[in-house]
This record gives sequence, structure tokens and C-alpha cells, in this order.
Amino acid sequence: MLPILLDKWHHSFGKLSPAIIVRAPGRVNIIGEHTDYNNGWVLPGAMSRSLYILISKSTSPNNHWIANELDEEFYSNDSSTLPAWAKYIAGAVSIYAPEIGPLQILIGGDLPIGAGMSSSSALTCGILLALQELTGGKETKEEIALLASRVEREVIGVQGGIMDQYAIMMSQPDHVMLLDCRSKEYRHIEANLEDCKWVLINTKVKHQLINTDYNQRALECTQAVKAIQSTFPEVESLRDVTIKQIAAVDLPENISQRARFVVEENERVLQMVKALEKKDATCAGRLLAESHEGLKTLYEVSCDELDHLADFANQQQDVHGARMMGGGFGGCVICLIKKTAIPDFEKSCAASYMNRFGLKPDFIHFELGQGAERIK
Repeated sequence: MLPILLDKWHHSFGKLSPAIIVRAPGRVNIIGEHTDYNNGWVLPGAMSRSLYILISKSTSPNNHWIANELDEEFYSNDSSTLPAWAKYIAGAVSIYAPEIGPLQILIGGDLPIGAGMSSSSALTCGILLALQELTGGKETKEEIALLASRVEREVIGVQGGIMDQYAIMMSQPDHVMLLDCRSKEYRHIEANLEDCKWVLINTKVKHQLINTDYNQRALECTQAVKAIQSTFPEVESLRDVTIKQIAAVDLPENISQRARFVVEENERVLQMVKALEKKDATCAGRLLAESHEGLKTLYEVSCDELDHLADFANQQQDVHGARMMGGGFGGCVICLIKKTAIPDFEKSCAASYMNRFGLKPDFIHFELGQGAERIK
């Protein structure tokens, strides 16, 4: 991929090579959905599919930014004309290096956009890391991750947590990260299970989190905490709540459901850690299926396409379990499948999905990879 992008760079910007090249991976999340902005636990990892950011200071008075896979360019200093992807770049620049001046930037890679693999966070983290390298900054990877989270909250307006950014910046190969989103402490856990493989199925339904009910779910969780605090003042977030406490407070049904899902999902994260440490694929699969059911019925962030793929997978003998992954309303299903069964499963799953929706799903194979890095 990188040689293709370098050719594009020279075609667009001339013979001088980019000053900095950064690779920023996509994020997969084994379990722990919508728990990060509730100060809970999550279990993400970096995937082997990535965005590459090629960057130099420009001698031109204008920014010139190119999104290779979108075949779009931004050649201006007028922030009112920014396309959606360029808003993440502008946000990162405004927070990290507002005085840096015009930049030449090319972004591209093999990371699907709008599929729930956090391409937007990969872009934001990658740009921040590139700016750090370009300016000689000394921030830690944890500090870069927190800056990226600020960009998405304060500039873009998505009220998410820190999961995506921490996974993108600090992951290790073959491992996932048990991240405590309150304390920001984390540890890496081996996630390769014998004779099994993690596979993503892309519904081909694209989503922009800012245009969905994502922020509404965050607001509902805040409403749940405030209501529960009236009876249990020691509660600071849904991380502190129990099912008994939810039952003891008179909550609107939808608010009660949101709170119950978060409490149960936090417990599933901790159970999944034990399953991975014991190499127990059966238990891991059961937790995936339970997570999807909660996301579908309690948190209500699934959709027909996600439900069809998850339900189909969970009915197959050689699939340990499956669930929707990401913010919801489209994107991917993550499955834990026996390696020998993958070809037959993909064939039958694709036929079922085509018959129901007239769409061909993408099956995305990946390894759990290294966090963001500069390419020397």
C-alpha cells in the first residue's frame, strides 16, 4: 500500500519525499461496547489494517490535503469548506499545532471507512502523531490518545470515550487491551484462541456517528446516573451501579434499559478476560452472543443488517459467537469462528445476506497488531 501512496505523493506534490510517514491502525473491540464513556471497562485491540499519513510543511500559502481512497482533495485555508474527513485533520491541527502553517497531507490505506473500525480515530491519532514528529513534541502515547479524544469531543462533537484512541496508540501484536476508562490503567491480554480466528463481517451499511443516536445514548446514560444518584449519592457513573440499584429507582423504561445494558456489559468484559486467559472459546462466544442481544434489545443501537449477520453466525455450530461491533447503526459484526469452518461459513453467510438484503458482505480477516507508529 505504501509504495502506491508514495507514487501518489510525488504525482501530487513533486519530487520531494514526505517529511513524516505515520501508520495508524484501525480498532477492533472484542467486547465492552458503549461502556467507555460510562467510565467502565473495554477490551479493544489494534488491527493489522491501517491508515497511512504522509505529511510535510508546505511552501504554498494553502493547505493541500488528499484523501486517496475517497478521491477527494482540500486545497484551501478556508475552514468553512472542509469536507467531513478534513475536519478531523483541522481539529487535530487546531489543538496540537495551530501556528504550524500550511501542510501537505496524503492519507490512504486499507482500513474501511464507516464500518465501525474507528477510521476517524485512526486518522485523528495518526495526524497528531505526525504533527508531534514534525514539530519535535515530547508527549507520551497516552497523552496523544487523550488529545485525540479531545478533538473528537470538542471539535467533531462525538461524545465518546477513550477506548478507540488508547487501542490505536498503545496496542501490542496478538493482544487486546483491558482498559479501565476511569483510571486509564490498562494491561495487555493474549487474545489468540487455539484453532479459532476473529473475523469481521462488514454489513456495507455505512454510518457517521455524529448523524446517529450515538450522542443520544450518552445523554440517556447521564440521565440514568442523575436519577440513581438521588437514591444512591455515592454513584458517580454507571460503572458504580448494580442491577439491584436500577430496580430500586423509578426510571423511565428506556433509561432503565440503557443503564442495565452498561452494567451487564461491564461484567461481560471482566468475564471475557477470564475466558481468554483460560483459552475458553465456548465461554468467549457465549459472551459475544449475550452482548449482541443486549445491544439489540436494551441499548437499541443495532439494525436489521447487523442482527441478520449476528443471528446467522450465532446459529452455526462452528461459530463460537458473534456480535455487532462499534457505535452501531451499521458497520461490522465480529465473530469467533473455528479456522477450518471459515470458508464454508463465509459462503453460506454471504448467500443468506444476499438473499435478505441484496448486498454482498465483506469478510475482513485481520491480525491483532501494533499501535500507531512512525515509518522510518
